[in-house]
Amino acid sequence: MTNQQSPRRLHQVAQPIFVAEVYIMFEDEILMFKRSESKKKFPGYWSIPGGHIDEGEDPLAAAIREVEEETGLRVTPDQMKLRVVALHHHLDRQELYAAFAFVATIKEKVILSQETEEGEAHFIKKAELLQLENVFEPVKYYFPHVLGDRPGVMYSMSEWENSQLVRVLSETADRNY
Repeated sequence: MTNQQSPRRLHQVAQPIFVAEVYIMFEDEILMFKRSESKKKFPGYWSIPGGHIDEGEDPLAAAIREVEEETGLRVTPDQMKLRVVALHHHLDRQELYAAFAFVATIKEKVILSQETEEGEAHFIKKAELLQLENVFEPVKYYFPHVLGDRPGVMYSMSEWENSQLVRVLSETADRNY
């Protein structure tokens, strides 16, 4: 009989950080957010609207708040659909991101807020999105599931270093969507 050590709990592995993100779709365009060059983390990277979940918020409420703060766009719960629940262990930073990614489909293209201290939002065609450089890798990783016609919610546990995927530890999709 081998003397195997029990796996540690996630909060013992790294500092948990909870975030909510939103892929906003209008026809064949996605709302992407270019982070300000003055940001401490990932300056100048393309991402999607989103951020930390605050005390007292659930992931959906945080996603809706973050979209409005970063873009001026107001989305409602009935426009939102959960698409990804991901755990990203950033080995180099000893951080464990619990990310809830939603898709919001809007019926009208709106004029977005001007550039803020956070960055600037732009609608980008799906075909151009795949060619876009400097896209935040965790956001880009979920493009096939979120932007394609894959059903269900994807659940993922992965390891990252220097914002690059090291390995996927598990990945499944809930087909009861």
